[in-house]
Amino acid sequence: MCRTLEKMGTMYCNRGIIKKTGLGGTMELKDMLPILIPSGIMQIMIQAYYIRHCWLNTDLSSKQKAQYIVAIAIFNLPAAAVYLFTAKKKTVAQSFGFIGVETGAEVEIEGRTRQGIFVLLLVAYEIFALRIIAGSTENPSILLMIFLLGACFVIMVIHGIFVKRPENLFYYILPGLQIALILIVEYLYQGEGLQLIVLVVVAGVINGISLHPGLVYSLSTLCVYMIIKVMKALSVYGTINSDEAISGLYVDLLVFILVFATFYTMKKQLLANRRLEIAFKALREQSLQLEEMSAVAERNRIAGEIHDTVGHTLTSAVIAIEAGEKLIDIDRQSALSQLTIAKEQVRQGLFEIRTSVKTISAGRTTPFIPELKRLLQEIQRTTGLRITDIVELHSSLLPIQQNVLLRAVTECATNSLKHGHATEADLLIQEFRDQVQMTFSDNGSGADEIVFGFGLTNMSSRVESLGGSLRVSSAPGEGYTVSIRVPTGQQKEGDRT
Repeated sequence: MCRTLEKMGTMYCNRGIIKKTGLGGTMELKDMLPILIPSGIMQIMIQAYYIRHCWLNTDLSSKQKAQYIVAIAIFNLPAAAVYLFTAKKKTVAQSFGFIGVETGAEVEIEGRTRQGIFVLLLVAYEIFALRIIAGSTENPSILLMIFLLGACFVIMVIHGIFVKRPENLFYYILPGLQIALILIVEYLYQGEGLQLIVLVVVAGVINGISLHPGLVYSLSTLCVYMIIKVMKALSVYGTINSDEAISGLYVDLLVFILVFATFYTMKKQLLANRRLEIAFKALREQSLQLEEMSAVAERNRIAGEIHDTVGHTLTSAVIAIEAGEKLIDIDRQSALSQLTIAKEQVRQGLFEIRTSVKTISAGRTTPFIPELKRLLQEIQRTTGLRITDIVELHSSLLPIQQNVLLRAVTECATNSLKHGHATEADLLIQEFRDQVQMTFSDNGSGADEIVFGFGLTNMSSRVESLGGSLRVSSAPGEGYTVSIRVPTGQQKEGDRT
């Protein structure tokens, strides 16, 4: 099948018979209306659609909107494509619904890029369609071809603009109709060069639907297209063994594969870029959430530190003041001594408020047992609560474990004095089966019901953060018992008393 251009006409060689016609000799304007009318209507609709799209784009300034709108109004689809490619990309949530989700949770091509490619393909389709019509004036099926080309164009527009989600049944049906219509045109066409419009339709299908269905449609189109080309070669040459027939088939196959590979690879790359963009956005949001959670956790931790240190100190001061009030008329010297202790505790509380954050950041360097002894002595000196301790440890506790246990002892002593009015307590800290177990029992009044206030809640959170557990038990007249278990550290140093 060959075609040579002459000055005033076109020569078609078909079954060895040459016909000479003018390029529009028998074609009238009314014969082209089936494609001109829908094409014109669709172009006006697309033009209005993208003008509105530009007007509602909050990423553009008023000046930019005016420039793009005027350009689209004058130059139509090419200007719309330029707008889509150059306008600032929107976020996932602002993309006018152009982003879909593929089967297998794959993300669709970013809306602006996909729409820009779609508009350019529409322009190419119109050019090739008019070229086909102008070159088929002698074809007896010209009216049917015009109708099919117009229908394919309308379906292409509907699918590209209005059908955006894979959940819609037409998302997969309309591309199949486009391919079927253009392959029928290929079968009816008697000249060469139709592979270009077939490739435009295939590129539109790859651009418009999910990656895997697009691959299936494209390969199916290639198979049917090559079958039609073989049938037409047999019709013209009677065989496909001629050099001209074979070269034509190879050229068509090569061009199809190159165009298909280009669009398919481009879409995969765009999908990969989009996934990375979405993953980065999600990672950034998670990072902000973690920062916020860390800030809240840090505030709670500092509040807990202040409660455990300053709260205990002020409780001791209150107890000393109350003791001084009772002794003021009985033993003035003892009363003054209690008030002096209360004053020292208040000063200590102020100091602890100023240094609590520094203490949290600096960590603990004093060995656990000496620090525990100092704490128990301080509690007895300031509150009168006598605590008998037994400590049996074989592993060196981590600084965070030491801090949790010391704060727990302070909180237990504070609760024993405040709620149980205890005078004595027993403290047992021992290591057993890779766990450190702490038990604090007092001789206070006890209670039927245990209410977790801020102190116990904070203590429980600290213990659980180490993978441990906390249990509180009490009964009227039997005092309180607090049991804590935390995993041991890794170092073995024979730390024992």
